[in-house]
Amino acid sequence: METAAKPRVIQLAEQLHADIEGRGLHSGEPYLGTADAAKMLGVSTTLANRAMQLLVQRNVLTRRQKRGTFVANGIHAGNERSIDRVHLVVNKACLATEGKMMDGVIVGIQSVLPHAEIEFNHLPDSEDAEWVSDLIATTARSPYADGFVLIRSSLTSQRLFQASGLPSVIFGSRFPSIQSLPSIDNDHFAAGKLLMTSLIQQGVKKIGVLMRDRILPGDHSFLDSIWKTAAEHGLTPSDLTVRFLPADDQAIQYATRDLIHLHEATGLICRSQPLVEAASRMLTTLQQPEAKKTKIVVSEVYGRSQARLPWKSIRTIDSPDSVGALLAKVLVEQSQGDAPQIPVRRLPVEMIEPTA
Repeated sequence: METAAKPRVIQLAEQLHADIEGRGLHSGEPYLGTADAAKMLGVSTTLANRAMQLLVQRNVLTRRQKRGTFVANGIHAGNERSIDRVHLVVNKACLATEGKMMDGVIVGIQSVLPHAEIEFNHLPDSEDAEWVSDLIATTARSPYADGFVLIRSSLTSQRLFQASGLPSVIFGSRFPSIQSLPSIDNDHFAAGKLLMTSLIQQGVKKIGVLMRDRILPGDHSFLDSIWKTAAEHGLTPSDLTVRFLPADDQAIQYATRDLIHLHEATGLICRSQPLVEAASRMLTTLQQPEAKKTKIVVSEVYGRSQARLPWKSIRTIDSPDSVGALLAKVLVEQSQGDAPQIPVRRLPVEMIEPTA
């Protein structure tokens, strides 16, 4: 497998770091300004400034207003600077409907970075390239060491953060073309297999699958697992019907009705809690006694406790605070110039029985 190329800004930062060491400079000594650094690197002042700011984030350089750029403490101290501020980058609508960010995750981040500020940055619903570019540019001018947690992020967002060289970790699915950003995500393949196996063991032969309309790589793994498990148990493609639906109760409910009436589904796999809640409300209104007996399982729910849930559901075995701590540790590794030990970490999952 080919080794992914480092983003250009990281390569330039490493060149500057090597130059500092080659000159034998120590903490507190002056270093090149942006124009001189650009001339040495043979790049624009904009790109040189981004590379220098990355070294500020790593505590190799420090910038003092109206005085210039100086070598910082981290040049000979293993780059021990931590993260001053953690940005949780998430679509506001996703945060409201999916409940992805649990309080426990934030607590976990703070357990590793107790003095770091935590702030939400809400992505626009669409066309996020300009917004992300502005956020990255603002961060590059900041004196703080910033880190970013990208939650259910788009390909555009992941590409821009990868190119920035800033400490960033994907909390969710990483797109295949993104090779330099670490990611932490549930094992979606295992989740699909657990849910499908559960319905088959309950005698279900016709299954409807309700998915979100915004598809991410984890959804591909989830569906791959469902199809594979169905085939292993003798089901055919005609026994499964998949629907991709917006976060709209009416759309979900009518799709559920069609799955029951037109496709004779006797079991439903729902990708998220909003999907399962809307589908369940529709089932209670249908007149056929068989409809009310429809078996339902759900993949993603709001919280780890899953109190009073009437459906079998998937839960991450790791607690939210331990996941938050893991996210923070990955950011710290990057801020110190280290590559994460495990670039793609899949969190193990388990099936939970109904609690209501």
